[in-house]
Amino acid sequence: MKTLTGIRITLLVVASLGGSRHASAAPGSAEGFAQLKSLVGHWEEQKPSDNKATLDIELTSGGTALLEKLHTVEQGKPVEMITMHYLDGGQLKLTHYCMAGNQPTMRGTYAPDTKTLTFDFENATNLQSPNDGHMHHAVYTFLDSDHFKTTWTFQKDQKDAFTEDVVYVRK
Repeated sequence: MKTLTGIRITLLVVASLGGSRHASAAPGSAEGFAQLKSLVGHWEEQKPSDNKATLDIELTSGGTALLEKLHTVEQGKPVEMITMHYLDGGQLKLTHYCMAGNQPTMRGTYAPDTKTLTFDFENATNLQSPNDGHMHHAVYTFLDSDHFKTTWTFQKDQKDAFTEDVVYVRK
């Protein structure tokens, strides 16, 4: 009987410890998410081009997620990609639904002094191998209320393959 009581107490202690583990809020995550929310609207790539990229950014899911839709043309074909920004247990994250057919998730950190939000690769779905091409890093720099810059880095064979820098203007 004492053994059974001891096992029950041990199970209760272990269960209570497991249930109390909450992801702690990362410093700056809420502030970074608020900065992203300020981008709600329609944006166009600043540089003159026949194939200007546009972004439509909207708040969704009761204000808990930000939906970013990229529209552009590559090799004469329209391309659309989606990025979802959200807080996960207090940690700012994004999941990018890429034309490469995979969905990398990145963890964000916000630096208020430079108004820069940096996302680093955490994991991905539909990625057969770490050598497969995927977006691996993203940086959002908030220039002013009508301009922001994104820098996305694509990795292949576990090396940076290319980086895309785009400045967007609010329309």
